[in-house]
Amino acid sequence: MVTDLVARLGSRALVPAEVQTGWDLSDYVGLLYRDGVGAEVESIVRRARELRRLDPARLRAVLTALADPPGAELNKARIAAASGVPVTTLAPYVDALVELGVVVLLPGCRAAVAKRAIRRPRALVADAALGRHLGARRFASRSDLGARRWLAPHLRSLVATELVRQQATSVVGHRVGYLRERNGLAVDLVVELPDERVFSIEVRTAAALRPHQFDALHALSRRAGSRMIGGVVLNTASRGHRYGPQMWSLPISAVWE
Repeated sequence: MVTDLVARLGSRALVPAEVQTGWDLSDYVGLLYRDGVGAEVESIVRRARELRRLDPARLRAVLTALADPPGAELNKARIAAASGVPVTTLAPYVDALVELGVVVLLPGCRAAVAKRAIRRPRALVADAALGRHLGARRFASRSDLGARRWLAPHLRSLVATELVRQQATSVVGHRVGYLRERNGLAVDLVVELPDERVFSIEVRTAAALRPHQFDALHALSRRAGSRMIGGVVLNTASRGHRYGPQMWSLPISAVWE
């Protein structure tokens, strides 16, 4: 059962050390593999054509460009160059994939604590295994994902799409976005509450905590003051830890367990 992570983060009863999981790195890598994913691409093409008249080859090319690199900002010039579809005719293809729920657009942070934030959304393939399949040329085998640098963007996309899904059923009204400012500050995910308070979230492949993993969270906390409820590092450890005041880590699987 999917839990309401946002409600849990806001609960004073949350004790990070009590959040435990049997998931390890290999389990997260396993989420990116499923038999028959290639055939699912053709199903997506058929469903998209039922929505509107679109060229199948161009639709496949746009979907691949959106998936590679994973979780990239929606830069239409880049997507057009990668797919061979002119910028002027790109929008219907992206719109169809979003309407089908194949692609999720993660908005830029709009909270008052953000300064000169990039508002362009990130394009996320909602199905982690499909996203990995479409970007398969970037690595040859499952063992390559164990190198972590390939795995990290897929895990960020996985967490982001899951949190977006939970918005509709959450008992706490909120908005999920990402933060990238023109001054260089970047946070993987920012959960914005209606009263301008925020949670900030970083996603890491490592199981061990390191001080630098909290650098961006601390930077945003210094600026936000009391408006930032907490900063969380989601990682591949088996249990949560408290790192300091309003800072802690949780297993990535806590998003859905």
